[in-house]
Amino acid sequence: MEEKNVERDFAQEVQELYDARPELKGEQLPEAVVRACAVDGKRLSDAYRDYADKKTAQQNETAARRAPVRSVTKGGSVEAAPEDPFLRGFSQAW
Repeated sequence: MEEKNVERDFAQEVQELYDARPELKGEQLPEAVVRACAVDGKRLSDAYRDYADKKTAQQNETAARRAPVRSVTKGGSVEAAPEDPFLRGFSQAW
């Protein structure tokens, strides 16, 4: 089995990532992205996309657990306070 010694053009991969995600310029890439690129052999843009997708899924799951659906009427109670006779006098027509 012959081993190929092909060097990757990381400069081109970094440029592709920055073209797709300009907000990443000047930011340090997460360790998971670097590991996926260096160890697993993924392209840098693919590794970052996988990382971002996983992070978004985790945030959505956390938000779903944290935000229970609540009733606008505070438990379904719609009882009104008894009408005040003094205030009723203001509401009557002259």
